[in-house]
Amino acid sequence: MTRTVPILFSLIIVFTTSLAQKKTNSDLPQKIKEFDQYVEAARNSWSVPGLAVAVVKDNQVLFKKGYGVRELGTMDKVDTQTLFACASTTKAMTAVCMGMLVDEGKVKWDDPVIKHLPDFHVYDSYVTRDLRIRDLFIHNTGVGNADFLWTMLDISSDEILEKMELVKPSYPLRGGYIYQNIFYLAAGKVIENISGKSWDQFIKERIFTPLGMNRTFPLLKDINDVNQTKPHYFFNESIHVIENTSADVIGPAGSVWSCADDMATWMMCMLDSGKYAGGRLLKASTWTEMFKPQTIISQ
Repeated sequence: MTRTVPILFSLIIVFTTSLAQKKTNSDLPQKIKEFDQYVEAARNSWSVPGLAVAVVKDNQVLFKKGYGVRELGTMDKVDTQTLFACASTTKAMTAVCMGMLVDEGKVKWDDPVIKHLPDFHVYDSYVTRDLRIRDLFIHNTGVGNADFLWTMLDISSDEILEKMELVKPSYPLRGGYIYQNIFYLAAGKVIENISGKSWDQFIKERIFTPLGMNRTFPLLKDINDVNQTKPHYFFNESIHVIENTSADVIGPAGSVWSCADDMATWMMCMLDSGKYAGGRLLKASTWTEMFKPQTIISQ
């Protein structure tokens, strides 16, 4: 069995349920009621303190709701404006940012990375020379996982990229799948070098503002809002509230925070080939290229 990874690598989950496959409008209220009950039952079964759900189809939000609380032990309820860490869903947004620069003719998917990021080197000099922009997004470079560089060490984004030269490969270039956060950081630096704007400024101006995603923030440090969730940890058969751990240093790979309302807007845009009320984020051809299978994964 094989799977493939598209350039637009995302962890957005679209529920394939009868709710989204309605035959008539008349049975929709009952389907929504059943789905609502299903979500709450699942939340209780998995002991999840709180969550928010949005279901979209045909450029419409069919259902949205918050469940539970933002922090265990409080009465602070989750709603569809509550901020959650989007984690690796950020990757899809970073890929779209690069796609915009492709549309503008400022970069090509198959440009060498060192053309736009000349100081970026990996362990193998051949890979450094042949690494392409699309490779930064599809987890096929063969470079080993090095997340300890940002989860365990207190170093800057630039230092993280510098240390990738020390990380030995696990596979030849394009010879195997290894999930790789740090190459998304490199992609963010390419976006910065080409556009002259920081990744967080670019994504805010080019995606969040046009789509009206006013409750979406590129970095944790940008947030000053009480309506946000606390992380929780299951330990010794009980759930504990813990402090947020910032992913800002690896921003393009996973630092965005958003709410169900805004993510519904984002999902509708992506499902409609990058279109939104005010125009397009991407050319149709670029959107199509980003959704093509890229990396074969054997299982």
